[in-house]
Amino acid sequence: MNQSELLSIAKNASKNAYVPISNYQVGAALLAKSGTVYIGVNVEDPAIPAMSVCAERNAIQNAISHGDKEFVAIAVVGKMKDNDYFDETLTPCGMCRQYMIDMCKDIDIICYIEGIEKVLKPSDLLAYTYDFDDKK
Repeated sequence: MNQSELLSIAKNASKNAYVPISNYQVGAALLAKSGTVYIGVNVEDPAIPAMSVCAERNAIQNAISHGDKEFVAIAVVGKMKDNDYFDETLTPCGMCRQYMIDMCKDIDIICYIEGIEKVLKPSDLLAYTYDFDDKK
């Protein structure tokens, strides 16, 4: 599976985002080493916003729920609900960056930066990472 195919799956998944607070739909497509692709979307909780879940964490948790724990790449895209065009720059939030350091620190993150497909590692997006494994 190539980067563009994974991005396309993420774009399609974003249609299922539940975004009553922000109206900002994020989709993620996670490629496991098994070859299976797991999707995730952001799900906002209007009653308790702190319980909302980002698309990236949703996809990783979906994969783990199905028994996959080794990942190759994750594509992430986002757009406003009433807009047909995806943002030219969208990277995972800080919480998702740390989550990826904890759960899959060698994963390729495929996203758009200034309208260009980029492949980054979590450590590229989170300088001076806190890695519990390094503390043991």
